[in-house]
Amino acid sequence: MLKHQEHFVVDASLLQELGERLIGRPAIALGELVKNSYDADAPTCRLEFSEDQIVISDSGDGMSESDFLAYWMRLGTTHKIDEGSSPGGRPLSGSKGIGRLSVQFLADEMILESTSKTTPNESLYAIVDWKSVVRGQDLSTVNVEWEPRPEHPNYPEGSQSGTRITLKGLKTKWDADAIGQLGDEVWMFRSPFKRTRKRTEDRRPEDFDIEIDAPEIEGARSAFDERFEAVFSNWKARIIGNLENGRSGGKASISLEFRKGYPEHSDKIERFHETVDLPVRRDGEKKPFEPLVDRASFEILVYKPEGAQRGGISVGDLREYLSKFGNVSVYDSGFRLPYYGFGRDAAGQDWLSIALDQGRRLNASELLPERLRTQNKYMQDLPAPGRILGAVEIDTNHERTAAERVKAAPGSWLQIQPGRDRLHDNLAFPQLRNFVRLSLDFYANRYRLLALRADEKGRDQEPASRKYERAMAVIERNRSEIPASVVREVKRELTDARKSRLEEEDELDRRAALLAPLASAGMAAMSMNHEIARETAFLKRAGSRLRRIAKDNSIPELSSIADEFDEVRHRLESLQDLFAPLLSDTDIEASGRLRIRAVVEQVVGAMRVLMPRVEFDLSGIPANMRFPLGSLAEWNAILQNVLANAWNAMLNSKKAKVMFRAGRDTRKEWLRISDTGQGLGIPVPEAPQLFEPFERRLVISEDKRSIAIGGQGLGLAIVRMIAHRRSATVRFVLPEEGYSTTFELSWAGAKQ
Repeated sequence: MLKHQEHFVVDASLLQELGERLIGRPAIALGELVKNSYDADAPTCRLEFSEDQIVISDSGDGMSESDFLAYWMRLGTTHKIDEGSSPGGRPLSGSKGIGRLSVQFLADEMILESTSKTTPNESLYAIVDWKSVVRGQDLSTVNVEWEPRPEHPNYPEGSQSGTRITLKGLKTKWDADAIGQLGDEVWMFRSPFKRTRKRTEDRRPEDFDIEIDAPEIEGARSAFDERFEAVFSNWKARIIGNLENGRSGGKASISLEFRKGYPEHSDKIERFHETVDLPVRRDGEKKPFEPLVDRASFEILVYKPEGAQRGGISVGDLREYLSKFGNVSVYDSGFRLPYYGFGRDAAGQDWLSIALDQGRRLNASELLPERLRTQNKYMQDLPAPGRILGAVEIDTNHERTAAERVKAAPGSWLQIQPGRDRLHDNLAFPQLRNFVRLSLDFYANRYRLLALRADEKGRDQEPASRKYERAMAVIERNRSEIPASVVREVKRELTDARKSRLEEEDELDRRAALLAPLASAGMAAMSMNHEIARETAFLKRAGSRLRRIAKDNSIPELSSIADEFDEVRHRLESLQDLFAPLLSDTDIEASGRLRIRAVVEQVVGAMRVLMPRVEFDLSGIPANMRFPLGSLAEWNAILQNVLANAWNAMLNSKKAKVMFRAGRDTRKEWLRISDTGQGLGIPVPEAPQLFEPFERRLVISEDKRSIAIGGQGLGLAIVRMIAHRRSATVRFVLPEEGYSTTFELSWAGAKQ
C-alpha cells in the first residue's frame, strides 16, 4: 500500500459537456423527458410550450423522496436496465440515466414537482439553477434545493400522482419543425387504436398519449403527429368483424377493404362482405353445438412493409413498429390480456395458429364455407403476424350476464383465468378464435382472387402460345388428381392448339417485321414529301407568272421556260410515288448479331439533319456489344422512332442532349437511350401504356409543331412490336442522372 490516496474530482462543466455529446439535439433531450413519463406508467404526458417556458407533466407513478435521492440525484444510474420493465409491465425506454442532462441541455432553470402513488399526501418540490454551474468547481458543489410540500400540483386528467417539470430560460427556439423532430423520437410509444378510445375507462395499460399545447406555434400538433399518422395510414387491407346477440342467434359480419394498388396492379378500391353463422366449425367438427359468444368486435390492419410507404416513413421503422405492436391482441373491457398477440413478447403465443398453418403450408381454409374453398392455394397468402396489427374487443362481464340470462351451463362463456392474463380455454374460447381466424382466411381468399384478376389483366398482352404453356403446367402440377387417360388427351389437344397458334404468331411476326422499314422510310418520306410539296408549289406559281408575263408582253420564250418548269414539277410529283418502303431479301432475313455501336452511329448520322443542335453521346456503348439476332432495318426502325420521340420532347429544352449507354448483368443485356426533354408526363410505373397505338402524351407548343417529327402515335407501338419479334423487351426506366427520360431495350444475355 502506498502512503497517500486521492479521489477523482469531477469538474462541474462536465454536465454541459456530457449533455452536448450524449444528447446533441433539443428534440432528443425533450424526448428523454417524455420517455421518463412513459417509464413511470403514465397514461398521458402533456407538453405545454410558451414563449420562454416548457412544462412537461404526466399522470404516472411519480417520485417519492427516496426515489428522488437514490435515482434522480445520481447521474448515470442503471436501475432501468436492471429492472427491465415498469411496475405496469412496460419495457423501460430510458437507459443512460441522462434525464437531468436533458434538462440542463434545454434550459437554464428547472422546477421539479412530483407526487408518488406511495405517498399521495406529500409532494416533492425541487429547483435547479443550471446557471450556477461554474467551470472549475467540483461537480459536488452543484446544489439542488428541495423540500416536501403537502399540496400537489395539477397533473393531466386530474391524477393524484405524477410529475411536473417546468423549464425556464430556454436555450432553443421551438417551432413546428423542432416539434416534428420530437414526434419522431417518441412516436412508437402510442398504439394507433388508442386514438379511437377517448374514455378513461376504455384505456389500456400500455396506452400512452402525448398532448401538445402550443398556441403560439402554428402547426405544432400536426407536425408532432405526422410520423405516427404515417404508420396508421400505411395499411393495405382492413378487416372489420362484428357480432351482436350471438347467443340469441345473431349473425356475425366480416368486412374487407383492399386499397387501390393492393394486390399489385389492382386498379381500384375493392370491398367484400360476408355474413357468418356462429359458431364457425373447423373441418372434422361434426358434433353440433350452440353459440357461446354473445358480443365481440375486432379490427385488423394488414401491412406490406416493403417498398415506398406513405408519409415518408421508412420500411425499417414500419417493421420495427409492427415487431413491437403487431399481431392481434385481445382486450377485455378495454384492458389488454397480455397472453394474446402484441409483438415480440407474445411471439410464442400463436393463439390464431397463423404461424402454425404457414409452417405446414396449408393451401385451403378449414373454416371458410365450401363455396369459397377454391383450388388456387389461397391460404399461402395468409398474412404473417409481423404484417398485421389488430385488436379484438370482448367484455367477459357482459358474456356472463348473457349466459346467465339463458341459463347456460356453468363456465360456458368467455371467462378470465385467475392470473388475469388470458381467457379460460373452455368451449367458448375456440368459438371466438375461429371467428377471428375466419376473417383472416377470408382475407387470404379474396386477396388471391384479386391477385389473379390483376394477373389476368396483364395476360391480355401475352401471346396465346404462352397461355397454352401455362395450361400445360397446371395439368402437370395436378396430374395426380386427374385420371391418366384424361391427362394424355388434354395434353394432346393443347399441344396441337399450341402448334397452330405458334404458326399464326410466326406469320404475324413476319408481317410485323415489315413495319420496321415502313417506320424508318415513313419518317423520311414525311419530311421529303413536305419539302417536295413546297418546291412543286413554288414551281407551279412561277410557271403561272411566266405564262401571264409572256402573254401580256408577247414573249414566246417565256412560255417555253414555263413549260420546262411544269415538266420539272411533274417529275418531282412523280418522285413522291417512289417513297415506298421496299425491302430486299437481305433486309428481311436476319443472319447475324449486329454491333450496337456501328448501328447507332449510322442511325445518328442519318438523323442529325432532322435533329439540329442536339448533342449525342455514344461513349457509353462498348465496342464489342451486339444486338440480338435481327436485321439492320429492324434496329434502324427502333432507334429512329426513339430518337424522333426524343427530338419532339426536347423542342423546348434549353439543352438538347441524347446519351446512349449499353451494358450487361447476370441475366440480361441492354441499351438505354436518355434525353433531356420534358419527360414522360406520367409516373414510370404507368409508362407501359405509352407503347399502345395512338397513345400520345407529349405536349408540343404551337410554334414548334412545324419542326416536330412524326406525331401519329404509332412509333412506340412499332418499337414494341419489332422488339417482341426479336425476344427483346422495351420499357421506360427511372431516368439516368441529369436526364429526364430513359428508354431501355433489353434482351437475354449471351453466354460469356
